[in-house]
Amino acid sequence: MSRSSRRSAPAKGRRGAPPAASSAKPTKGPKPPKPRDTLPDWAVLGLILAAALLLHARAVGVPFFADDYLFLDQARNHSLGDVLTQRDPIGNFFRPVSRQLFFWVLARSTQESPYVFHGVNVALFLTSLWLLFILARRLAGPVAAAAATAFLALHYAADVPIRWASGSQDLLALTFGLATLVLHLAGQRILAALTLLLALLSKETVALLPLVAVMADRLEQGSWKAALRRGWPLGVAAAFWFALWLSTAHLRAAPGSTLTLDPLGPLAALWHLIQVTIGLEWTKGQLAKNFGVMPPWLALIPALAALWWARERMRDGTRPKSVRPLIVGAAVALAGTIPVAAVIAFWSAYFYLFALCGVALVIGWLATRVPRWASIGLIAVLAWGSEGGRTLQEFATANGMWTTQSHVNRFYFERATTRVSRYLADMKRQRPTLPKRSTLFFAGLPSFVAWQAADGPLVRWAYRDSSLRSHYLGALTLERARRGPRLFFIVRNDTLQETPDPREALRITSLAMILSENYGPAHDALVLHQEFEPNAHWASYWLGWIAWTRGDTVEAKEHLREAQVELRRGPSPEIPRALAMLAVQDTVNAFNLMINAVSRYALDPQAHGLLADIGVKQIPNRATAQIEAFAARALAPDDPMAWYRWALIETQAHRILEGVRALERYFALGGTDIQRDFYARQLLEQLRRASPGGDLAQEGLRKAGVGGKR
Repeated sequence: MSRSSRRSAPAKGRRGAPPAASSAKPTKGPKPPKPRDTLPDWAVLGLILAAALLLHARAVGVPFFADDYLFLDQARNHSLGDVLTQRDPIGNFFRPVSRQLFFWVLARSTQESPYVFHGVNVALFLTSLWLLFILARRLAGPVAAAAATAFLALHYAADVPIRWASGSQDLLALTFGLATLVLHLAGQRILAALTLLLALLSKETVALLPLVAVMADRLEQGSWKAALRRGWPLGVAAAFWFALWLSTAHLRAAPGSTLTLDPLGPLAALWHLIQVTIGLEWTKGQLAKNFGVMPPWLALIPALAALWWARERMRDGTRPKSVRPLIVGAAVALAGTIPVAAVIAFWSAYFYLFALCGVALVIGWLATRVPRWASIGLIAVLAWGSEGGRTLQEFATANGMWTTQSHVNRFYFERATTRVSRYLADMKRQRPTLPKRSTLFFAGLPSFVAWQAADGPLVRWAYRDSSLRSHYLGALTLERARRGPRLFFIVRNDTLQETPDPREALRITSLAMILSENYGPAHDALVLHQEFEPNAHWASYWLGWIAWTRGDTVEAKEHLREAQVELRRGPSPEIPRALAMLAVQDTVNAFNLMINAVSRYALDPQAHGLLADIGVKQIPNRATAQIEAFAARALAPDDPMAWYRWALIETQAHRILEGVRALERYFALGGTDIQRDFYARQLLEQLRRASPGGDLAQEGLRKAGVGGKR
């Protein structure tokens, strides 16, 4: 043994010699803190999951909506192979896992129960929270995991995907995407590649995830070369998905029909990520109202308690110093935001669900760097802001990448599904069963309820009968009406009512389609009406003006002769007498006189115009006024006053967009005096404000509320 070794060896056999460990000098530094009573990680996570359940438990009772019926219809009575190889019913994206596979499996196993679909969506969200907890804990510890998971659990961006069965697209992409990061960093790279492929086949939001996973691996292991080598399974999965996507491109609509490529799109997408993070969606000029809501105390308390107990485990002076969680979080947020830029014209908060996981990681890292009160306050403030977005009683009604509100939010969804439930109950109460091969036609339904898609998947789901078809009355054709028994339903006083007399429904439809300038269905509705009532001269009269407007004057004159009117151009001698009657307020006799005038001088636009002007203010004669204004416009399409009159008719019938177009035509045809028409300019401005995206349209949403009744 060397001299130095002998000197360093402990003395043996010496009486009173202390043990070797006791002979060492005490280490300088702070004394370790006393043990604290803390909750284990599973209990902390359990409190956060309980908070999420408190927010979303009622979502299980929400009915199906819109796209759901299309996917259910595709899955019904088809094998899984057929469903996966058929054209997507929407035809915009390639998402076979979250659409075809998800709906086929659940529909077959649950008899198409909406409760199960929404229950599974809740379970997927809770699974995502669990995976985010695991990921954040690996990157920055249990405090970061608690803060990150609490932020996402309370965030309003999850509301729509959980309440919409088709939200499986976002939730499956989120769940499999987070699983990919967790598995890849844990060394389970083949499994990570599989979950990546499932995520990509659920929604394209995670397309940049392989890059994030490789970068996170490099930050942990320290070598780009090794990280890229370990990431090859992810590259193979992404390449395989891209090949599938390209091979099915011919089955989808052109990209321009769904994507909006704008140079400012990425900038707008980043801005909306910040906006969504803090829940800053507001009504124009009413930003302060966002701070007038109460925080979601029932869910917030267990979430904050979880964070409190997680902080108990953090010893003073032991805060993580690595910025790796910050970098990974920023990368996930950016990777989830870039794809949103392609659809930014109709953005909604739930588009950012995956990106918000990156934001959550950043928030988790921040929670480890600040005092306990600050970390708890940060989560509370963000949850409060999120509640403002959740309770906003409005949504963007027009496309635009700089809108201050989501285009689809919880209010939009609850407003629509409330109506759908009510109308379904109305229909089933009146018609518990339907004859085979029935075709249902609907009118008066608000467009936002998405009641009618394709050829009637909602009706087929309601009655579980694949032979049924349904259409809006505005899409009526002779072929559709003649395929079997036909039934007509019209919304009156916010109630869906069957119209027992089809003639009434056909008359209402034809007039509505004329006002909408949709002349094909108007023509077919009138032809069908004549099958019920061959001697309805008014139907021939309306058909004549439809044909004239479409440029077929030969057919028009045939219909007008059938209506028993005289095809003389005028001028009608009754006009001066009618004007004299109007001067002394004798509107009834003036109206009757002009009825006779247009039957004798059917090709005189001035006679039709005057009759329309007299009848427009008289409710019993309003339909007559509408048709006569239409006839005057058909006979004199270059007369500015004919278009001005038509604009008033459209406005009175609440046809906002048609009224705007008519007034724009009025100004385009008119001279200097018309350009100075202050009243017409004012009316045009009001109509534009009432159009989708205008302030009056937005105000209407707030007044109507969820139930839709004022």
